Amino acid sequence: MQVANRKPGPASEVYRMRSRARVRALLLSAFVALGLPIRPVPALAARHTPPHLALWMEPGGNLVTLSTAEGVRQALDQARAMGVDVVIPEAKNAWGYTTYPSAFAPTIDTSPMPHGAPPTYPPPTQWYPHDYDMLGTIIQEAHARGIRVDVAVNSFSEGFSPMRIGPAFQRPGWLATTYVATRPIIAPDGTSYAVTGEDVPRGENQLIMYSPDAGPATPASRWGVEVAVSKGTVTEVRDRASAAVDPGPTPIPRGGYVLSGHGAAARWLAHALPLGAAVTVGPVESHFAQSVDESIYAFVNPADPEVRSYELAVVYEVLTRYDVDGIILDRTRYEDVTADFSPLSRAQFEAFIGRPVNHWPDDVYRYAAKENWITRVPGPLYRRWLGYRAHTIMTYARTVGNLVHTVKPHVALGMYVGSWYPVYFNEGVNWASPNVRPDYPWVGSEWVDAGLAPLLDYLMIGLYYRPVTMWEAFANHYHAEISIQGGTSLGRSLVDGATSLVGGLLVSLYDDDPRHLTRAIRMVDGLAQGTMLFDLVYLNPDLERAVPQP
Repeated sequence: MQVANRKPGPASEVYRMRSRARVRALLLSAFVALGLPIRPVPALAARHTPPHLALWMEPGGNLVTLSTAEGVRQALDQARAMGVDVVIPEAKNAWGYTTYPSAFAPTIDTSPMPHGAPPTYPPPTQWYPHDYDMLGTIIQEAHARGIRVDVAVNSFSEGFSPMRIGPAFQRPGWLATTYVATRPIIAPDGTSYAVTGEDVPRGENQLIMYSPDAGPATPASRWGVEVAVSKGTVTEVRDRASAAVDPGPTPIPRGGYVLSGHGAAARWLAHALPLGAAVTVGPVESHFAQSVDESIYAFVNPADPEVRSYELAVVYEVLTRYDVDGIILDRTRYEDVTADFSPLSRAQFEAFIGRPVNHWPDDVYRYAAKENWITRVPGPLYRRWLGYRAHTIMTYARTVGNLVHTVKPHVALGMYVGSWYPVYFNEGVNWASPNVRPDYPWVGSEWVDAGLAPLLDYLMIGLYYRPVTMWEAFANHYHAEISIQGGTSLGRSLVDGATSLVGGLLVSLYDDDPRHLTRAIRMVDGLAQGTMLFDLVYLNPDLERAVPQP
């Protein structure tokens, strides 16, 4: 790491002398004015104790358990017995529904979305108690047990794309604009179908190309049709959805690929590409699209003043209604590197760099063919664009911190991010210290200046890795940072003491070997200031006993 001499400026004495009532009035005016900027209070950051052992309580997987006061009590008794000192329920979930009776946001009891993975349940509209305040119940019962409650708020994910539900679909102007590209697969009969992505999860009606980099066989579910292609010819066809017994994932030929289709794409594959058919990969076709066409999460534009005001209003509502101990920002990011290319973001970016972009979006990046798929070619403004996006997220986090620490100075501000920083330009968040200049080719000065670690009381990084030590990562042919030890060590070097670091563990990774969870927690405890377990729904008696007692 190269360290630059950059330090945040001191807070204004005049600002700090303003009365709380005056600042609240300014904040409310900001909501009405759609995003009036509010000056930060950096001196208040990083003064709150981070969790020693936190437990996340995601509403979807735990909705049945948490839908009654008795279920909440049992879950919290379970948490206290494990030594949990902080629980993290979500006030607003990834689909934009609140777990408390909001005055303006849709509430969980109005959600038409069923839960398909265990535990399964029908849409909450059919059974969830309409007069029940899940968040309030958790806060009351947790405090009665001496457990702190840091409430998570999903920021920029406002709907579930496959069902077209959530606030984003009532306000389509909020949706993020993505700049994407595809290549069509052309069949001998002249028909074609666009490939959605390479080596990524397959979604509804999507056609995905799996290369040998995806593994020895396709990772997709059985509910589709798969076609193996070698030297431009179909060598195998598997209709896994229609088979009485699933024949299993299709092996990926060396030097070739497998086309895996669901729904309409599966029907096209079965009809257009029989065994022995010649397959042509068409030219690169780039276009702008809405985020809902690319992800199950309906991401909105973080740069939109209306979006920011809405998200701030949720935080304000939670702060003023409930005796919370902390606010945790989750999904406070862009969908991925393809977003946001809206006219609004272009205008903001041009103001950010102080000049027009002559060739939009090619001056940021363009797409080109690479073997059977696509590569992204950075343009002359690529690094500055990444810096602009990081600055957009940083200023939002700064505004939330100002709101939290002004309304309730004792409340902590945290953020949950992924630990995979070497590729975190994808999410548009520089969670490092602005005093650290990471040695990656995509890092520019604007990215460094957008480091938001000093704005937080603590930062949680998701260490969703099976290997505990760097040596275990090496043994499995992974990079050292693809381990609990390596990921935490990288996080420490990037944060550089600017805030407290908490390591998040995906509990389900250790279901087959609870002792592995014990080792992972001890590794995080030795390198960071605390550990977070994700999630309550994954815990079982063996894993609970594996949590080391303080």
